[in-house]
Amino acid sequence: MTTSFILLAVLLVLSGFFSGTETAFTSLSPAQAHDLKRRHPNRGRIISGLFARPDRLLTTVLIGNNLVNVAATAVATVLTISLFGAGYEWAVTAVLTVVLLIFGEVTPKQLAIAHNEGWVLHTCRLVSVLEVVFAPVIWFVSTVSNGIARVAGGRRRAELTARGLLSMVDHAETVGVVEADQGKMLRSVLRFSDVPVSAVMTHRTRVFSVDRSRKIGDVIDALIESGYSRIPVYEDDPERIVGIVLLRDAARKHAHGGRDTPLREIMVEPIYVSENRRIDQMLAQFRREKLNIAVVLDEYGGLAGVVTTEDIVEEILGEIYDENEQREREKITPEGQATFLIVADIPIYVLNDALDIRLPSSRNAQSLGGYLADLAGHIPAAGEVFETAAGRFEVVSTSRRRIVTARFHRRPSAHEESA
Repeated sequence: MTTSFILLAVLLVLSGFFSGTETAFTSLSPAQAHDLKRRHPNRGRIISGLFARPDRLLTTVLIGNNLVNVAATAVATVLTISLFGAGYEWAVTAVLTVVLLIFGEVTPKQLAIAHNEGWVLHTCRLVSVLEVVFAPVIWFVSTVSNGIARVAGGRRRAELTARGLLSMVDHAETVGVVEADQGKMLRSVLRFSDVPVSAVMTHRTRVFSVDRSRKIGDVIDALIESGYSRIPVYEDDPERIVGIVLLRDAARKHAHGGRDTPLREIMVEPIYVSENRRIDQMLAQFRREKLNIAVVLDEYGGLAGVVTTEDIVEEILGEIYDENEQREREKITPEGQATFLIVADIPIYVLNDALDIRLPSSRNAQSLGGYLADLAGHIPAAGEVFETAAGRFEVVSTSRRRIVTARFHRRPSAHEESA
C-alpha cells in the first residue's frame, strides 16, 4: 500500500517534469539558446542539438508524459480498488484529473515559463538520453505524423526573419523594454541594408557647388559660410560635378598665398554611385576610398544629389547638428489628434513607422513627395488633395517643382468610427 502511494507521488513528479520540460524548451527563444551555448558550452551544445531536431524533442517529451500519466492512472485505480473496492473508479478519475492538472500541468508549466533557461540547462542531458531510449517509438510516431502533415498541406518551420525582429522591437517598445528613441534606432539598423542612397542623399536642387574655374580667393568666404567641409565642384553646368574640394585644402592654400589658384588644381576625384546603391555598401566604399562624400547619379547619368557619411550615420542616430548648423524643422508635426504637417522629403518607411501606416514605396517613390507626385502623375501644386487607404494628403507648399510640405489627415479606424 505504502509502495503504491510512493509510486503515485513519483509519477506525479515525473508528469510535472515532462510538462515543464516541454514548456521550457518550446518557450526558449533562439536568442536565449544562443546565449546559453555561449555561457555554457557543453550543455549549450546539447541544447543546440535538441533545438536542431524539434520534432524528435517534442515527441520524446510527449511520449514520456503520456507514459507517466497512463501509469499514474493505473496505479491510482489499483489503489482505489484495494482501499474501497470496485465501483469507485469514476471518483479516482475525477480526483486524479484535478491533481494532474494542478501538479502535473499548470504549476510546472508556469514555473518553466518563468525559469525556462535554468530548466533547460538542468534537463537537457536527461532529455538527450531519453531521445536514445525512445528512438524506435520516436521513429514510428514521427514517420506517421510527418506523413499526415504532408497530406494535410505540408509543414513549414518557423524561421527568424527581419520582419520578425522588427515585430519584436515593436513589442519591446510597447511593453517598455526599450525607449522610443532606442526602438527607432533598432529599426533603422535592421533596415540598414535595404535603404538606397536616394532615400538619405541631399537632392540636387539643394546641393551647394562651385565652378572649377573659380579662384580660391574669390570663393573662400562662400565656402566657409556654406558650413560644409567638402564641396562639389562643377564644370560649365552645376549638374556636371567633376570634383570635390576639401575646405581644409582650400583654406591652407589660401593661407599660404594661393588665393589666385583655381579650384581645379586642388580638387580631388569624386566617387560616383547609382541612386539605387544601398547605404551599407556606400558606407563600406567610403571607408575603402577614404572620402566621405559621393556624387549620386540617376539612371541616365544625370546628377541626382550627393550623399555623405553623415547622411548615413544620421539614418541610424537621427539628425546630428554641429555648433554652426541651423536646426531643421521636425519632419512630422502633430496638428491635432489625427492631423500632421509633414516635410515631404521624409522617407516613406520612416513615415510608416512614425504614424503606423502602410504607404508603399517604390524605386521612383522613396519619399512622401515622390509618392504624391507618383500618385498625381505630375508635380502637384499647393492645395491638391490625394485620398489613400491610410488617409488624406493635402499639398501645403511647393518650391522649384517639388513638394515641400503636406498635411496628412489619418483615416479613422473601424473601432473609432463605431465609437
